[in-house]
Amino acid sequence: MEYTKCLVELDEILNYLSVENLEKIPIEIRNSINEHKDKEYIWKYDETKELKEQELDRKTIAMLSYLNMEYFLNEEQKEFMQNLHNLNEQKREKEKQEKYNPDNLYKNRTSTTIQETINENVAMVEYKESVFKKFLNKIKMLFRKSK
Repeated sequence: MEYTKCLVELDEILNYLSVENLEKIPIEIRNSINEHKDKEYIWKYDETKELKEQELDRKTIAMLSYLNMEYFLNEEQKEFMQNLHNLNEQKREKEKQEKYNPDNLYKNRTSTTIQETINENVAMVEYKESVFKKFLNKIKMLFRKSK
């Protein structure tokens, strides 16, 4: 999704904040969001759903996370969230390494599974000569015997 459309989602969510929390965000940032958002895109916040159920774009979630870290959390909470982000990043990097490690690419495929696949794909087929082919072969045999 485009950045400008994510700003529409962000602005709509900010409209549902309390005045006290909204004032924690500098007016310059709120004005910038309003200036740069897509004027034609419409997205509505569904009050019957929680924020996590709103099907937000990842970029919008990242922006919300940034605003939360910068303006709503105290220092202890910020440190906790930063550690949590670091742990998630390390976990994601470890998963990538395991997934794309060249040593492990073919580790899960054993020779028995390859053999089973080959056996499944290759089957004995009984060859049947057509009537025309049988007739042609008999004529050829007659000519060979007569020589």
